[in-house]
Amino acid sequence: NIEYTCPASNDCEINKRRRKACQACRFQKCLRKGMLKEGVRLDRVRGGRQKYRRNPDLLSQQWPPNKSIPSLEENKMLEALLLCEPEMLTVRSETPQSDPTLQTINSLSDLYDRELVCIIGWAKQIPGFTDLSLNDQMRLLQSTWAEILTLTIAYRSLPHCAGKIRFASDLVLDERQARECGFSEIYQQCTQVIDRLEHVAVSKEEYYFLKALVLANSDVKLDEFSSLKKFRNSILSSLGDCIYVLRPNNYLLHMQDILLCLPVLRQADQVVRRFWSTVHKDGKVLMNKLFVEMLEAYLR
Repeated sequence: NIEYTCPASNDCEINKRRRKACQACRFQKCLRKGMLKEGVRLDRVRGGRQKYRRNPDLLSQQWPPNKSIPSLEENKMLEALLLCEPEMLTVRSETPQSDPTLQTINSLSDLYDRELVCIIGWAKQIPGFTDLSLNDQMRLLQSTWAEILTLTIAYRSLPHCAGKIRFASDLVLDERQARECGFSEIYQQCTQVIDRLEHVAVSKEEYYFLKALVLANSDVKLDEFSSLKKFRNSILSSLGDCIYVLRPNNYLLHMQDILLCLPVLRQADQVVRRFWSTVHKDGKVLMNKLFVEMLEAYLR
């Protein structure tokens, strides 16, 4: 475990010029941006080259470890993720409104609310999630739903033809349509995630694991952090097994590429929350109770 102590009050300014000013605040900023604690290079920690020589981080471990690697069919975590992946939704038929922009936002609000129901049901079927306390389960969902949903929308929009984002089987927005209904920032964030997924050439199986990893990659304060760590490690281990089977010649490099999707999703999180918080305060669009509850932490 790596622990840093800030000599001031844990709010040091960290930018390109002052990035070495405080290791503790820099580390916390990296975590907020989506870095995994397991991604820290222990040989770069003061004293780490000697102290941690036999305990390197996940990506520099001998892979595969001293165990037989399960095939995709034998990968129990993958099997569970395959079975619990929700179907794509369709827009509910509504009475046409005089303002088409408002109607689009209403449709998106309803879709996001129903997707949240799907995300909760999906999470409960991931092995290890229900081993967490109910409070910790809810904290994880409240802190990661925007990233999970952004990743889901981005993956459904592959390949990125004509710059269109697929929010439902019958609701697709291009850049102009997104701009007209004030959805431009979310469109741009989804596009960045899509570009990243295309660059990595993510497979369906890797997408399932990445989505579960987003759920386990929260930096929210929990009652039982050890249970979260166990949950996250089980996903990482199974993801490693999956990548080794799919890409035996460059599995470590590809694992790194997959994990580098996490910071892009973390950036999207704030944009999604800010947009829907503004919509909620504006009061012109109906937002269901669950959606508002999941936004509450940000609204406060």
